[in-house]
Amino acid sequence: MNQDRPGREPRSALANLGIFLAVLPFNVLPAGYAWLAVGIGGWAATKNGEQPTLPVWEIAGSGSALLAVALGLAWGRFRAAAAAQVGLTAVLMAWLLSAYS
Repeated sequence: MNQDRPGREPRSALANLGIFLAVLPFNVLPAGYAWLAVGIGGWAATKNGEQPTLPVWEIAGSGSALLAVALGLAWGRFRAAAAAQVGLTAVLMAWLLSAYS
Protein backbone atom coordinates (compact mmCIF):
# COMPACT_ATOMS: atom_id res chain seq x y z
CA MET A 1 0.00 0.00 0.00
CA ASN A 2 1.37 3.39 -0.96
CA GLN A 3 1.41 5.70 2.06
CA ASP A 4 2.32 8.73 -0.06
CA ARG A 5 -1.01 8.84 -1.85
CA PRO A 6 -3.08 11.87 -0.77
CA GLY A 7 -6.58 11.48 0.58
CA ARG A 8 -6.11 8.24 2.52
CA GLU A 9 -5.60 9.74 5.97
CA PRO A 10 -8.23 9.14 8.68
CA ARG A 11 -11.13 11.56 8.94
CA SER A 12 -11.15 14.45 11.41
CA ALA A 13 -12.75 14.25 14.84
CA LEU A 14 -15.59 16.52 13.75
CA ALA A 15 -16.29 14.33 10.70
CA ASN A 16 -16.29 11.22 12.92
CA LEU A 17 -18.70 12.83 15.35
CA GLY A 18 -20.96 14.00 12.54
CA ILE A 19 -21.19 10.62 10.84
CA PHE A 20 -21.69 8.85 14.17
CA LEU A 21 -24.60 11.15 15.02
CA ALA A 22 -26.01 10.70 11.52
CA VAL A 23 -25.90 6.89 11.80
CA LEU A 24 -27.23 6.79 15.37
CA PRO A 25 -30.95 7.03 14.46
CA PHE A 26 -30.57 4.01 12.15
CA ASN A 27 -29.01 2.04 15.00
CA VAL A 28 -32.30 2.27 16.85
CA LEU A 29 -33.91 -0.26 14.50
CA PRO A 30 -31.74 -3.34 15.21
CA ALA A 31 -31.11 -2.31 18.83
CA GLY A 32 -34.81 -1.76 19.45
CA TYR A 33 -35.64 -5.09 17.85
CA ALA A 34 -33.24 -6.91 20.18
CA TRP A 35 -34.60 -5.04 23.19
CA LEU A 36 -38.18 -5.93 22.23
CA ALA A 37 -37.27 -9.58 21.62
CA VAL A 38 -35.69 -9.85 25.06
CA GLY A 39 -38.47 -7.93 26.82
CA ILE A 40 -41.45 -9.54 25.15
CA GLY A 41 -39.91 -13.02 25.33
CA GLY A 42 -39.25 -12.64 29.04
CA TRP A 43 -42.69 -11.19 29.68
CA ALA A 44 -44.45 -13.99 27.79
CA ALA A 45 -42.45 -16.68 29.56
CA THR A 46 -43.14 -15.31 33.05
CA LYS A 47 -46.81 -14.82 32.21
CA ASN A 48 -47.04 -18.53 31.31
CA GLY A 49 -45.09 -19.54 34.42
CA GLU A 50 -42.01 -20.66 32.48
CA GLN A 51 -38.37 -19.71 32.70
CA PRO A 52 -37.44 -17.11 30.07
CA THR A 53 -35.12 -18.37 27.35
CA LEU A 54 -32.49 -16.27 25.67
CA PRO A 55 -33.52 -15.18 22.13
CA VAL A 56 -30.16 -16.07 20.61
CA TRP A 57 -30.97 -15.44 16.94
CA GLU A 58 -32.54 -12.07 17.61
CA ILE A 59 -29.60 -10.85 19.67
CA ALA A 60 -27.03 -12.29 17.26
CA GLY A 61 -28.81 -10.81 14.25
CA SER A 62 -29.17 -7.33 15.68
CA GLY A 63 -25.60 -7.36 17.01
CA SER A 64 -24.37 -8.42 13.57
CA ALA A 65 -26.28 -5.59 11.92
CA LEU A 66 -24.77 -3.07 14.33
CA LEU A 67 -21.27 -4.46 13.78
CA ALA A 68 -21.80 -4.33 10.01
CA VAL A 69 -22.48 -0.60 10.37
CA ALA A 70 -19.22 -0.30 12.32
CA LEU A 71 -17.38 -2.18 9.57
CA GLY A 72 -18.80 0.22 6.99
CA LEU A 73 -17.70 3.19 9.05
CA ALA A 74 -14.19 1.77 9.38
CA TRP A 75 -14.07 1.10 5.65
CA GLY A 76 -14.97 4.75 5.07
CA ARG A 77 -12.05 5.76 7.32
CA PHE A 78 -14.33 6.91 10.15
CA ARG A 79 -12.35 4.88 12.65
CA ALA A 80 -13.36 6.76 15.81
CA ALA A 81 -17.04 6.48 14.85
CA ALA A 82 -16.55 2.76 14.19
CA ALA A 83 -14.89 2.31 17.58
CA ALA A 84 -17.78 4.12 19.28
CA GLN A 85 -20.25 1.94 17.35
CA VAL A 86 -18.51 -1.25 18.49
CA GLY A 87 -18.40 0.03 22.07
CA LEU A 88 -22.10 0.86 22.12
CA THR A 89 -22.93 -2.50 20.56
CA ALA A 90 -20.91 -4.32 23.23
CA VAL A 91 -22.60 -2.37 26.01
CA LEU A 92 -26.07 -3.02 24.56
CA MET A 93 -25.49 -6.73 24.11
CA ALA A 94 -24.04 -7.08 27.63
CA TRP A 95 -27.04 -5.22 29.04
CA LEU A 96 -29.49 -7.42 27.15
CA LEU A 97 -27.70 -10.61 28.18
CA SER A 98 -27.59 -9.50 31.83
CA ALA A 99 -31.36 -10.04 32.02
CA TYR A 100 -30.72 -13.78 31.71
CA SER A 101 -27.95 -14.20 34.26
